[in-house]
Amino acid sequence: MHWENYASLRLVCGDISPVKRKYSITSDVLSYQLCPLQYSFYKIRKYESSMTNQVYYGTVIHQVLDRAHMHFKGVLDPQKRGLIPTDEDIEHYFFEVNQALKARRISAGEVVKDQALRIIKRFNRVEGPTLYPRVVNTECNLQADKTDYILNGNVDVLAISEDNPESIEIWDYKGTHRFEQGDPRMQQYVYQMQVYAELYRKQTGIMPQKAIIYFLNTLGGDYEPRERPGNAVFEVTLDPESVDIAMDDFSDTVAKIEESRRTGIWSPPGTTPPKETCDICDKRWTCTYSQEPHSMRYP
Repeated sequence: MHWENYASLRLVCGDISPVKRKYSITSDVLSYQLCPLQYSFYKIRKYESSMTNQVYYGTVIHQVLDRAHMHFKGVLDPQKRGLIPTDEDIEHYFFEVNQALKARRISAGEVVKDQALRIIKRFNRVEGPTLYPRVVNTECNLQADKTDYILNGNVDVLAISEDNPESIEIWDYKGTHRFEQGDPRMQQYVYQMQVYAELYRKQTGIMPQKAIIYFLNTLGGDYEPRERPGNAVFEVTLDPESVDIAMDDFSDTVAKIEESRRTGIWSPPGTTPPKETCDICDKRWTCTYSQEPHSMRYP
């Protein structure tokens, strides 16, 4: 029999290399920091949330603005290269994104949709003429090998710096109002941008000139803004010491996630999560860490 020719064959197996997990700055690190229990429900156990309003709002804004950037660059239509999208263009892109999200069972009520569309139109009119010509890339993936894991993040915009044409700014859009300086959520956003800056430095060898957080909901008032609201933008400090603190904070969080994966124990949050975090959680009625009792109705 032919197999007898291989009866004495022995294969020496090498050491099995552990698979490095990829950790997202937003969907892993920041989500875990807000509430480890909620993170375990939706990220680890893959439960599907019945609440999609928050996911819809942020996603539709980011994706429509990405189309606006591509519109100006002529990617979507070469004949429109260098042109700021009109309100009709924005409505068309909004419809496309809305239909794609609906196919993924991510939707929202008409009030949320109208708010998102209004903010995108205003951002396009107020920021488009000065920002779009400076945009180098959008939805830029950045990652770094941290030995035990891979840290991954997506920067909304890479733009040529207004102060130095040889340098780059990184921008991140937030579909919220601006938080107070002492608010833990604001500190999370600052750390996020500092980590993005460090990932960019590791990939290119150059630290960005600026890191800018744009709070889009500042454009959502009853008035029609003709220029950028004063509290719309927050510039993040990028000195080496601050960046190192942010990287250490994120590394500590990943270590906690890995420990929880290993033990199967997901601890409650160290501080009470923000109300909006609890409002979208399907465990809110039985959770003892929620900020306040929730009525038995669909919010």
